Amino acid sequence: MTDSFHIASLIVQARPERLAAVAAAIEALPGDVAGSDPAGKLVVVLEAPTERAVVDRIDAIQKLEGVLNALLVYQHAEPARSLQEVIQ
Repeated sequence: MTDSFHIASLIVQARPERLAAVAAAIEALPGDVAGSDPAGKLVVVLEAPTERAVVDRIDAIQKLEGVLNALLVYQHAEPARSLQEVIQ
């Protein structure tokens, strides 16, 4: 297990005709498409063990055919051990 856990959300603007292909490519990174709009917008959630891994995935998304822009909206990091804590 790594020392930290990172969660990030993005808005990805894609060409509407490439929306399904872009969403499938993001899901394969891995990434999670949490929502979409037929006009070409995707809400994407990433989970990664390091900041570098988050940035690398954002870079990969920006390079996908049909992607116009990928904008980081939110990023959170916390110690990985906190995932094991029981919330009461």
